[in-house]
Amino acid sequence: MAAEKPAALRNFKPTMHKYTLIIVAALCLTACAQNGSNNQDNLSTDTISSLSINQQMDTVLFWKIMDNAYSKAKFNNRLKEQAILDQLVLLTPEQIVNFEIIFQQMNLKSSTWNNFAAHTIIEGGSSDDTFFYFRCWLISLGQKNFEETLKNPDFLADIDIPINLTYGYGEVIFEELIPMADKAYAIVTKKMTEDESFPRAFAQKKGLFFDSRTELKGVEWSDTDLPKIAPKLCKKFKVQ
Repeated sequence: MAAEKPAALRNFKPTMHKYTLIIVAALCLTACAQNGSNNQDNLSTDTISSLSINQQMDTVLFWKIMDNAYSKAKFNNRLKEQAILDQLVLLTPEQIVNFEIIFQQMNLKSSTWNNFAAHTIIEGGSSDDTFFYFRCWLISLGQKNFEETLKNPDFLADIDIPINLTYGYGEVIFEELIPMADKAYAIVTKKMTEDESFPRAFAQKKGLFFDSRTELKGVEWSDTDLPKIAPKLCKKFKVQ
């Protein structure tokens, strides 16, 4: 007998995400950052010494960028976005393209039923869009938090997740990560118009584009299974 589809998944309809970037705005963002406050300058204090155009963009370098941004900005999405961009613009176009490919691979890796359960518990529901933004947020927490959550979604119960005081749900989205590689690529190459060389277009052409239509790996669950999957999270967010 087929299991009842979880309520959180009943409206889970994959859609292709299309982000039309305004390249001029991205260029202005970096110009403002270069002339901005001391706080913004401090975000990139150690990026020059930690990143090099001679390094291959692999998972080690990818997580170095994520770990650095999280250590500086924690859950402040605006500062974290700038911290990641500050690092990416120090790299070559090829490295930035490979950053996008690794991002997509991590996005696919984190598309699991357990993560879907964690997101449903924390935000009180989920959808194709918000679950994607949740996976971006999870990646932005750095390698240790990412890997530990993949092993056990209840790991997130021990993280100081920001809470929306009005509605009581956890704020666990980081949509800003989605166009990040394209923004950095536009700044580094000074290209004002997107073409097939841009990271997201390149990844899509290579079949490495997993924004949506990704299969959930693992064991399907129903709503009554949530307290078994992540009991500490359920207790924290009052899910019974």
